[in-house]
Amino acid sequence: TVSVLYCNLRPMRGVLLSLLVCTVSGWKLTDVPKGYPSCRQTKSGELECFQEKKDREDQISIACVGDSITEGGGSSDWWHTYPSQLQRLLGDSYKVSNLGASGATLLKSGDSPYWDRPQFKTLTESKWDVIIVMLGTNDAKDAGSGGPSNWPHNCTGTTALQCPFSEDYFSLLEIVSKLGNWWHKPQIYTMLPPPLMEAGVFGMNQTVINKVLPELIPNISAAAHLRHLPIDVFDALGGNKQNQFPPDGCTVNTSHVAACWAFCDDQHCDQCHPNNAGYLRIAEVVKEALNL
Repeated sequence: TVSVLYCNLRPMRGVLLSLLVCTVSGWKLTDVPKGYPSCRQTKSGELECFQEKKDREDQISIACVGDSITEGGGSSDWWHTYPSQLQRLLGDSYKVSNLGASGATLLKSGDSPYWDRPQFKTLTESKWDVIIVMLGTNDAKDAGSGGPSNWPHNCTGTTALQCPFSEDYFSLLEIVSKLGNWWHKPQIYTMLPPPLMEAGVFGMNQTVINKVLPELIPNISAAAHLRHLPIDVFDALGGNKQNQFPPDGCTVNTSHVAACWAFCDDQHCDQCHPNNAGYLRIAEVVKEALNL
């Protein structure tokens, strides 16, 4: 094993160029990074994820748990994902691991449960000082929006905390509460996912993402007796300006409307995943919420 420089590898750039532009990690030269998270594809083709190794014992280890919005879908490269930008904002006293899994659901009954992904295995087999959970976007997919039937549609009203999404969220919070070191428990933060800027994108129910989750996740966090309020990425990326959302979604010509600047520019525009500027804003909000 040797120390090599790595980044998001794209075929048009070539392996050697990609290896020369990012950060240092002790990988075997035969291992090929795949995607943006703290994962690599081995020679056998399996995706293997890992906790970013501390350079020294006093560094604070942070796990960013989530779906493609954590992984970095829509960013121009590995360097611009929210966990990578959070690492730069926090500095050398912290070590941030990106455990985002594209398409992952919190629901165990979803079409791609986080529980079955290699990122979950790495999460539960490691020890952490801080764990940040942002899931729910893919859970909001339903048949009426052209997606798989993930969302249970009984997560409102007086029985919302007994619905499958809430129950699975409680289960995850219970598991991660035990992933600290022997002398302390990890600090656990939930996050409100960004708003969905157009109905039906990727088969997602806009009402669930923009109305239900912003109310449900804080109630779950309170019922789980978490010490910290949810990190409000939703409002930071324009969720409090829904009356200004363009009816057909953001375009490069509407970047001044609501928070379209965080989702749509010449680099990226898919109404769900932030662009580089949006990911930076997420990192800033997370850093502020962590009070670090």
